Amino acid sequence: MFPFFVILSLFSFSLFSCRPGQTKTRNHSNPKIDSIETFKKESKYPYLYTGKINLEHFIKLKNDIAILHLTNDKLKTNAFIAGAIRKAYEFVSIDFTPKSFYELNLKNHDIIPQGTILPTEDQTYVLIKKNPSYKIETKEWDIKKRIELNQHFASLNIDIHDLETHLDKILSIAKNDPNQIQNQNEILEKIIFLAMLGYTEEIDPHTRVYDAKEIKTDTSFNVLNNISHRIITGYPDILYIKIKNFLQFNDNFTIASATKKIIEHELAEKKNNQNTIGALLIDLRESEQSNLIELRKFLSLFASTQNLFSIRNRYETNIYPSLKGDTILWDGPIGILVGPKTTAGGELVAGSLRENKKAIILGSRTFGQGTFQLYYEVGKKTGYFYAITNSKMVLPSGEEIQGFGILPDIIIEDPNKESSTPHETKFWNWIKPTNAKNPYIPKNIQTKLEEKMGLNQTNKGLFAEENPTDLDPVLTQSIEYYKTYLSTNNELNLK
Repeated sequence: MFPFFVILSLFSFSLFSCRPGQTKTRNHSNPKIDSIETFKKESKYPYLYTGKINLEHFIKLKNDIAILHLTNDKLKTNAFIAGAIRKAYEFVSIDFTPKSFYELNLKNHDIIPQGTILPTEDQTYVLIKKNPSYKIETKEWDIKKRIELNQHFASLNIDIHDLETHLDKILSIAKNDPNQIQNQNEILEKIIFLAMLGYTEEIDPHTRVYDAKEIKTDTSFNVLNNISHRIITGYPDILYIKIKNFLQFNDNFTIASATKKIIEHELAEKKNNQNTIGALLIDLRESEQSNLIELRKFLSLFASTQNLFSIRNRYETNIYPSLKGDTILWDGPIGILVGPKTTAGGELVAGSLRENKKAIILGSRTFGQGTFQLYYEVGKKTGYFYAITNSKMVLPSGEEIQGFGILPDIIIEDPNKESSTPHETKFWNWIKPTNAKNPYIPKNIQTKLEEKMGLNQTNKGLFAEENPTDLDPVLTQSIEYYKTYLSTNNELNLK
């Protein structure tokens, strides 16, 4: 399953740009657009431009990132190419490290692997043939060390011609290794893929290359597997809806349309029983995947304003999703339940409904992924594709989600949560907001509600007693707070 925020239709275009023939240059202050034809003509290794995926695709990826990436002015192309070389060398169990970085970290074997130093003509980097006993799965680097390596990469004077030389060397080593596959085309394909992966790994966590074979898919994927609901009885009754993503499965049956059917059905059922649903509680704690069209459709069920959210590109231009002026389906109270696994689209829904419909948010701080990605296929039917971070989401107030996440109005921590809570800022190369603002500061709702509830920490509550085999302490406490909020919000002027 894709771990990132997928954009469909709204940005369904692919850009390719070349300039007339350029000679090799060492000026990397700004990313440039390379001519693929020129590199093919000048190359000492023309075979690198043939095959299923090859250097032509690598340069196309590089150009697309230079054209589209959100932080284009901050791109360090030579560092990315160094990262590509380092990743490609992994194919033959060789570590490629800038000499300056090597000398600073020589005694740290979690960073500098044990092995044999290979002779090189260039004294700016070190090649180490790893010992067979060296553990491939080393512990994750400290963020500061990973940033440090990137900075040392940037100091290397490396370009596409250098990449060609290293790829040729890697291929030669691989062909002479009896333990490697002997089909040169297959070897080249794997090496180029690793180089593209290494290039993107230096940019941001969500710009990356994928091999479709490595992605696990569920052939029975169905919208009904990603949305569920139940009625929580009380005064008032609450319609609880749990949503795992905001993807479009087909044009006729989507998360938005399923949500609409659920609300309409339950409203009709309660009306027949001379009762009505009094509030919604939308659980987005597992919401990780989204696309813009589905988000707009979902939000338009609850709000008709033009400014549901906006998209800001690298030129700081705000783009607003189009609305059809659909009739609002639900105009009553809304509660949103979020957590650390709530990312991207789920965060956008929570923030937008809070600002547009005064929805109350419960749970714990969200992940903080406030960027969008464009997806492109590598070549035609190659089985590879790549994502480029090209814009970010902005809430109606102008606040950004990227790096901040959504801070709930009522904090309810999971007692069973992991010791290390995931968050966007824990990536070494996370994208920092260009126009950083303070995150939304909730009103002092929690203290007021606790005074009304007569306690400082909620107990298990009726919901847990009704479901002893399916205890969800965060949901249980959220329901208690939410019911108290619904019965007292006018009195306490919490809105």
